[in-house]
Amino acid sequence: MSLAPVSSPGSRLAPLIALLLSSLMLVTTGCGEAEVKPTDPQATVTGSVTNNGANVTPESSVVFFCKEKNATAAGRVDTLGKFALKAGVGSVGIPEGKYQVMIRAPDLPHPAPGSKEYEDLMSGKKKRPEPAKDVPAVFGAFDTSGISVDVKTGPNNFDFDLAKLSKGASTVPIQVAR
Repeated sequence: MSLAPVSSPGSRLAPLIALLLSSLMLVTTGCGEAEVKPTDPQATVTGSVTNNGANVTPESSVVFFCKEKNATAAGRVDTLGKFALKAGVGSVGIPEGKYQVMIRAPDLPHPAPGSKEYEDLMSGKKKRPEPAKDVPAVFGAFDTSGISVDVKTGPNNFDFDLAKLSKGASTVPIQVAR
């Protein structure tokens, strides 16, 4: 007497379920999406950051935020005090609008745990370096910098002298001319 293999209904459906799931994954993930381009007319933003006429610390951050368009653009100050912004989200770009501005000194690097520098800091043999003082902390947040600018379609250039701007920071929005 021979016995025929018995298959359960679940085992007959397994290949079909696997096929359906893999098809669904292809549909939801796509086969590669093209970059979404901004629909609004775009701006380019460059400029400089100084404090009392002297360039601020290189690698300081410059960030623009437009609440109306939910657009963010950021860049770093180079050794000549210049910056060029890049859009935070490619599909939004840098549309024209009213932007709040914040400028922050670069973060200090943290020593690696276990390194000699780390051990010296932890034991008190060495003090942590002071952060750059040429970018006052008041400029490090949108709600305290007091700086706002109107960005127009096309090229824009903004030169920020923090010594001149600090007279109005955190009290009245300062409109910087292009």
